[in-house]
Amino acid sequence: MITSAPDTAPCPFARTTRSPRGMARSRVLVCIAGGIVTVTLASMLLGFAGRQQPQSQDKGQSSSSTPQPAPSTEDDAPDTARVQRMSFDISTVASGELEALRQVELRSQIEQDTAITEIVREGVQVKAGDVILRLNSDAIQTQIDEESLRVETARAEFASAENNYLIQVSDNESQAAKALLEVELAELELRQWMEGEVKSKRQANDLAYEKAVRELDRLKEKYQRSVVLEKQGFLSRDELKKDEVLYLEAQAALKTAELDRQVYDDFQFPKDQKTKQSKVDQAKAELDRTKRQGLSQLATKEAERNNKRTQLFLREQKLAKFREQFEATTIRAPSDGLVVYATSVNRDRWGNNNDGTLDVGRMVKRNTPLIILPDTSEMVASVRVHESLTGRLRKGQTATVKIDALAGRTVPGEVLSVGVIAESGGMRDPNLREYTVKIKLDMASVPQPLKPSMRCEAEILLDRVNDRLAVPIQSVFTDGMVRYVLTPDGNRYRKTPVRLGRRSERLAEVAAGVEENRVVLLRAPMPGELVERPWDKDELAAVGLNLRPDGRIEPMGSPQGAEGGRPTGPRAGGGQPAGGPTDAAPSGPAASNPSVPSGEKPAGADTQDARRERRRPAPSTGTEPTSPAANPAPSSTPPAR
Repeated sequence: MITSAPDTAPCPFARTTRSPRGMARSRVLVCIAGGIVTVTLASMLLGFAGRQQPQSQDKGQSSSSTPQPAPSTEDDAPDTARVQRMSFDISTVASGELEALRQVELRSQIEQDTAITEIVREGVQVKAGDVILRLNSDAIQTQIDEESLRVETARAEFASAENNYLIQVSDNESQAAKALLEVELAELELRQWMEGEVKSKRQANDLAYEKAVRELDRLKEKYQRSVVLEKQGFLSRDELKKDEVLYLEAQAALKTAELDRQVYDDFQFPKDQKTKQSKVDQAKAELDRTKRQGLSQLATKEAERNNKRTQLFLREQKLAKFREQFEATTIRAPSDGLVVYATSVNRDRWGNNNDGTLDVGRMVKRNTPLIILPDTSEMVASVRVHESLTGRLRKGQTATVKIDALAGRTVPGEVLSVGVIAESGGMRDPNLREYTVKIKLDMASVPQPLKPSMRCEAEILLDRVNDRLAVPIQSVFTDGMVRYVLTPDGNRYRKTPVRLGRRSERLAEVAAGVEENRVVLLRAPMPGELVERPWDKDELAAVGLNLRPDGRIEPMGSPQGAEGGRPTGPRAGGGQPAGGPTDAAPSGPAASNPSVPSGEKPAGADTQDARRERRRPAPSTGTEPTSPAANPAPSSTPPAR
């Protein structure tokens, strides 16, 4: 017969059997089973108690919160909790990397592709004026030499054009002076003729006429006396004839003098006047023509001079640009700083860099970022937050940043800015939209110098619930439009509708439905634990829901024709409480997962497997309620980490 050792302590869960061997075997099995049950219950109790406590320093929680009381008493089961009045924070977690608040970015200013010939090592501390990088300048030096020759040629051509212009100016002045002299001479000749020759001629004509008149009178009188004397016999017939001839000649001379005066006034004077005036007009026209011709030639010379000047200016400008390009091949530090290659900063969201690192011989294009000199005295954490949270992010919100390089030590900070445009998740998740949030760090709390691109994780405080009734988030279930908790009903549990307020990743504010210290179940009920009964109309009304005669449930104030029990009126509870979502059940797959608060990201759900698991449809369980812990439903909000 085999008996048990006398020093073996009896197990409290063991029972006696008739067979000693069976008794020993049963005692061992019962002891093992009892130990497993005890350990399991203790683990559940400790796990829930740990979830009720505020986040530790390792989580980077910088905001203070009211200490959380234990969810249950010693009489409560480990899988239950009590509705308690407490305060808790609502925050979101996002990952990213560090950046300098102010930094100087040095780019290639060379217009053509060129190679790196010299570069300092990354991470070297440089002073202002130190040479950081040199680019190949051979091609630019060749262009400078060729352009210098073109500049000299253009300068000589411009000098020649300038001289031709000045010569033309002088020639125009000479030609204009000569033409002006001709005008003045013609005018003087006209004046001389008018005031001299015309008067002299007219006086001569008048004198000849007057002389002819007097001579005619004298000879007439003489002829008349001669006729008398010839009749008296004192004068011969021949002498009379002579006096008669003289008299006739005097008459003809008078007519000739009168005709000369008339011909001169009527014909010769206008002819001479027009001739002289024409010479004046022609001289003036020649003067005007000379001036116009000179101006035309001068304009040609001036255009040629300006063209040569422009060519010289363009050549000199191009030469100066080549020299600037030559100077730009040597990049110097504009200020003191830490040398960081741009290729080390410009990476994609997965940390890849397809361009490779900077090195001697690498070809760079114009405006390519090369070196970044960050000012590490002030740093910011650049993290990406899902687009559903942008409406709750504001400048000045407090945050705590956990930096991997500081062995997980947290640094306080505040939100500096929120991105204006959402960024896509890329090929990995094209439907994902995130905003970049800048968090300024409190550098006084940093024990050692920080560098850009250090990985970090930020927890941003979105809101705080103060002194409100709350339950653990895993105790809330959803059935259509009804949010409910499982409360004890004897040895079983019943559905009690609740109206929720703001929620965090661990706790949910209870606005109505249950009172303080009420016990709630933290898990899905097992078969036979749930009391099957219809919804109570008064309990639904207490949380803002209306039970219609046909059995449909709708928010109070909804039209009677609302289909499918979907909310068509105001939200249950009269609107959205400040700082968080309300209890109105959302339409869509997220409504079946109350453990994931609207706009919040569940902790630890940042892996691809977790996202894939959330996309799977929840299995049908008939009338059994769906537990958020046992069957997480898909969420429209991607993980924050």
